[in-house]
Amino acid sequence: MGLTSALISARSGILGAQAAIDVVSRNIASASTEGYTRKIHNQSTLVVGGTGQGIQIDEVTRQVTDGLQREVRQQTAVVEELVVIDDFLGRLEQQFGRPDDQSSISAKLTDLKDAYQALATTPEDVSTQIAVVTAAQELARSFNDLNNQIQDLRRDADARIDDQVTEVNTAMANISSLNDEIGQRTALGQSTADLKDQRDQLLLYVNEKLSITSFERPNGEISVFAPGGHLMLDDTRLALSFATTATYTAATTGQAVQINTGTANTSISTDISSGDGSLAGLLRIRDTLLPTIQTALDDLAFEVATNLGTVNVNGTNEDVNLFTDAGGLTPPGAFTQGFAGTIQVRTAITNTPTLIADPEVAAGFTPAGPGDPAIPLAVLSVFEAQQALSLAPTVNNTMEGFFSNLIGTVANQKADFESQLTFQTNFRDGLRDRFNDESAVNTDQELSELIRLEAAFSASARVLTTVQRAVDDLVRAI
Repeated sequence: MGLTSALISARSGILGAQAAIDVVSRNIASASTEGYTRKIHNQSTLVVGGTGQGIQIDEVTRQVTDGLQREVRQQTAVVEELVVIDDFLGRLEQQFGRPDDQSSISAKLTDLKDAYQALATTPEDVSTQIAVVTAAQELARSFNDLNNQIQDLRRDADARIDDQVTEVNTAMANISSLNDEIGQRTALGQSTADLKDQRDQLLLYVNEKLSITSFERPNGEISVFAPGGHLMLDDTRLALSFATTATYTAATTGQAVQINTGTANTSISTDISSGDGSLAGLLRIRDTLLPTIQTALDDLAFEVATNLGTVNVNGTNEDVNLFTDAGGLTPPGAFTQGFAGTIQVRTAITNTPTLIADPEVAAGFTPAGPGDPAIPLAVLSVFEAQQALSLAPTVNNTMEGFFSNLIGTVANQKADFESQLTFQTNFRDGLRDRFNDESAVNTDQELSELIRLEAAFSASARVLTTVQRAVDDLVRAI
């Protein structure tokens, strides 16, 4: 090897070691930065005219397993959906309470039964009559409160959908900008590793909201698709849109999440709900899970009002009509959506509590006197009788049993989703640990590499020094 070749090789060795040391140093400095992946300094032999002329510094790349990264994103979406559902059902469970909780709606029904038992002992006692009215009002208020809580939760979910649609659009706009910059750098042969780290963090963030899919094109840019295969980003970006609903009732249907296809807005709520992510969880809560519980609550309220409407007293029907809707209408009648929100104690009974013991219906049963317990006993028999709900006519239970079942349903749903969340979180964490083991920075490994590169730098420097001395000796000899 001639002096010139040795000089070129030593110089390129120093430059290559400097570039590699810079990459390793950045790896060590950024080891704790979220989303940062290990960067790899690539070098190759520089061949000129069939002769090696040192090394060539190639593009810095990332140490990332794309398939494992996609699995982490997908599992993150699964976890985020369960987090949302678990949170909302937890808040709902607190409102419903437990069957043995004195503040639960089930306990309110038992309080009403207990009040009627006391009334059956002393039907003529005014304070006992008032106690029945008070217990009935507490039960109606519990129905009203639970109805309102369900609708408040739906409205909260609706508002959070709006927030997350805005967040997704912002993130996708940033991804689009990174796409452009990555495409430009790729065309110039420059490293895009750091930009891809930033883009991956944004993709993970979007994937927390809805389960997107993406693929990378040859120029380094990516295309992104929403659930159902709806294009969100390619050469152009298609934004999501959503309109909030200010007021929710049992009959309210929330607006759909839509995507602008360039010519029109298309609803993708069904596609989002069938996937994963926090948006899927919010849509399921707003449109499916909470309305299902609302319907069961309405059915229960209607059953109570119906059973405590007309009772059989010694073979004669008596119109007790303890409960009505907001307009004062009493059952029997068709099941009404949202009845739990309007059920109330009949105004006449509220104003005149003595009607509890003697409704004074001309065509009904006439008590033998103020102390006749016939009507309270007839009402108590309703509490003990097997009933059938309006929307589940083949299911038989006591009223108290139905109340306990509803509370149990809410509690079981919460426990089920909580169990799923624990499992899926552990699974996600396992995938994330595997990804970090493969792609995150290992400082021990980087320090070892740094020592090796410093040795290589020193070796090239010694070669350079030796060549310098040889040249100096040659010059002096000439």
